Amino acid sequence: MKVARPVWEGADEKGPAMVPRQPPTSLTKTLANKEQIPVTQVYRKYKATITVEGKPYKGLQVAVEREGKKPLYAQWGGISLSWNIKAILDDQPARIWSTRSELEERLLAGTCEYCSSHERCQVHHVRALKDLHVEGRKPKPRWMVLMAARQRKTMVVCKACHEDITYGHPMRRKETQTGFMHGKLLVGS
Repeated sequence: MKVARPVWEGADEKGPAMVPRQPPTSLTKTLANKEQIPVTQVYRKYKATITVEGKPYKGLQVAVEREGKKPLYAQWGGISLSWNIKAILDDQPARIWSTRSELEERLLAGTCEYCSSHERCQVHHVRALKDLHVEGRKPKPRWMVLMAARQRKTMVVCKACHEDITYGHPMRRKETQTGFMHGKLLVGS
């Protein structure tokens, strides 16, 4: 049984009838659309012979000349599609467990994001961000402005600040300009 190799992979020009004459068109159509030229001109403009391990492959290549530096090359092709029966396939790559979420990091820092207190931190949560942008209400409290500006539905606050926020009382503690809500992530104490 004969296996057809694509022309851009180094097969001879005439090759079997099943061989595609050019690489898949997704890349070339995208380039043609961006440059407002026909696909055939993309092939003519970026056609290149790419040598990999001493074997020539047909492909596409773009070179960007830079002053005082080596040119940058972007290549498509140059990959052999021949079958390797001895290849080892790793179907189950090792899992990479993510680190803690942003909220966990903020809570574990143990610092109020409003007043920078370190006592009894809790998380204040609003149901939806749209609850922070209610029209026709009196001016928003500062904690609400901070949450809306950072696009966050949660804010780590101390017990006193959390009670004031929850019950709509004026804040008993003064706001500090540190912490996550002000663009600075605090490290646990």
